[in-house]
Order: sequence, then C-alpha cells, then structure tokens
Amino acid sequence: MAVLLHLLPLLVAVVVLAFVIHAVFWGMTFRVDDAHVRVLVYGLTVRKVALADIACADRSCPLWNEHYTSSLDRQKVVCLRRRTGWIKNFIITPPDPEAFLAELRARGVECALGRVSTAC
Repeated sequence: MAVLLHLLPLLVAVVVLAFVIHAVFWGMTFRVDDAHVRVLVYGLTVRKVALADIACADRSCPLWNEHYTSSLDRQKVVCLRRRTGWIKNFIITPPDPEAFLAELRARGVECALGRVSTAC
C-alpha cells in the first residue's frame, strides 16, 4: 500500500493531462448565436467574442493571436479580427470553416473570401 501512495501524484498528473487533452481535442466546440461567437468546452462557455466587436473574419493565421484551436489541421483555421483588445486576432478551428464563415456573414460580419494561409 505504501508503494501505491508514492505513485499517487504521478497518477493524478496523468489523469489531469488526459482530461486536458480530451477537453481540447474532443470537448471544445464553437457556436455563433445572436450576439457572440462562443468557445465551449463540454457545453460550458469558456470564451466569447461579441459579434459587434469583430471587424472581419478570414482564413489567415497571423503571428500574434489568441488561440482556441481544437485541431492541428491548418486548413480549419478561422481568424476573427477584433476591434478592441490588446491581442486583436482570435484563432479558432471549427469543423467546417466555410460554413462557419457563412454563418458569420449571415449575422453581418465582414468575411474575406478565398483567403487561406498555412503560415501558422
């Protein structure tokens, strides 16, 4: 039993790491509602950006940005350029970037068409 107590911190660290990896790659989703773009982890809002604060949206990946990515696929990157804040670029990776941009466009956000960058 004493040997297992020494392994307890390692076991806790492995469980926490597994939870974080699952939350980032499988638990994170993105939703557009009437007023915000929301980043959700297991259905709970962890970050939101007001639609009125988004200057434009495109498929680029600038150098200085705030990341909320749930995929390592560079083709899924969507950059929301905010009007306010110290870090104006907000990077997300929705499952279907074109449908996500179309939804933003339908809500009145200016979206650049056909601009895809794999620089990030």
